[in-house]
Formats: sequence, structure tokens, C-alpha cells
Amino acid sequence: MDYKRHVDQLEKNSGIVADLAANFSSEQAAFRPAKTRWTVLETVNHLIDIETMDFRYVFELILFHPADSWPKFSIETLRTAGKYNERDLSTSVRNFIRERKKSVAWLRKLGNPDLNALHSGKGFTGEKMRAGDVLVSWVAHDLYHIRQLSLLYWNILNEWGKPFSPKYSGFKQ
Repeated sequence: MDYKRHVDQLEKNSGIVADLAANFSSEQAAFRPAKTRWTVLETVNHLIDIETMDFRYVFELILFHPADSWPKFSIETLRTAGKYNERDLSTSVRNFIRERKKSVAWLRKLGNPDLNALHSGKGFTGEKMRAGDVLVSWVAHDLYHIRQLSLLYWNILNEWGKPFSPKYSGFKQ
């Protein structure tokens, strides 16, 4: 695995998230397309907490403190207690970018860490986790939420573009 490429992708992903979020007004950022779906604000603020409390923390844990306990938190509790949907979108995006810059700078400072380093316990998946697994998952997590933000944009366009329809685009959800 090319460590530098994955770190570079994390840096690029923060710009993609920021660019996608720039398309939303405050009202759109709080729009929930369905009861079980997250809003743009919830997605961006989730990325901030996961950046600091999960991926960056766990990567360091595996490399330098492999016997320490895996972090425990509830994503849903963070979302509701943190009042994600009541926050300002531009501030949230800036906070995400700030935290991602910290992560990328720290990852680059590590040079060439042992990606086969293994945590002594089991991660959220119930499996032993290597540092490389966490790094690949970090990039994948970004991609999942980039996809989610794109779909939210489509949902908003579909709802707020009425009486017109985006069906001609060929996209079916």
C-alpha cells in the first residue's frame, strides 16, 4: 500500500467535502429528505467528531499504544447531544478542514509508519485491526460521506426543484 497516496487522498477529500457543502444554503443544510436520513449539517459535523475521536485517535492508538482500550462512543448520541443540525454550516466546514489539516500534518510527520502494527483488542468491526486497515477505512469513510452529500444534493434538487423533475438526468435512487 502506498501510504503517501492515502494521506494525499485524505487531504483532497477535505476539499471535496468543502466544495460539496458550499452548494447548500442554511435551510438546505438542515433539510432531512427522510426520517432516517442525515442532513448535510449532521454529515459534516459527524466527520469532525470521527476525525478527532475515531480515525486519528485509533491510528495513534494502534501505532503507539496497542494494548490500550479501543474508544467507545455512540455516533447517534454524538449527533443528537452535539446538536449537529443546529450548527452553522460554514463554521462546521471550517472546523472539519482545520481538523483534517491537523491529521494530514501529523500523518506526514510519521514518515513511514508500520501499517502492519496490530491492536491487541478488537475494533468496532469485532476484528483485530492493523494501522493500514484504519488508514484505508479512513479514506473509505470519506468516500461514503462524499457520496452521501452528493445524494443529499440530489434529494434537495428533486424536492426544491418542483414542479420540475431531474428524471432526465438518468439517475434513479
